[in-house]
Amino acid sequence: MKRVYIALMGIILNMFMFSCAKEDIADTETLYHTVATEGDDENPSPPPPPDGDN
Repeated sequence: MKRVYIALMGIILNMFMFSCAKEDIADTETLYHTVATEGDDENPSPPPPPDGDN
């Protein structure tokens, strides 16, 4: 009977570990999106400005 109580307590405590956040998992994954750069740990440089010669 003691094992039953321990098992039930484990199940109940695990239920509290689930997140109730309304954020979507896809939104959370975009926080960790990395861009491959040329050997450095910085963000890639911006694109060059457009030509003014029309």
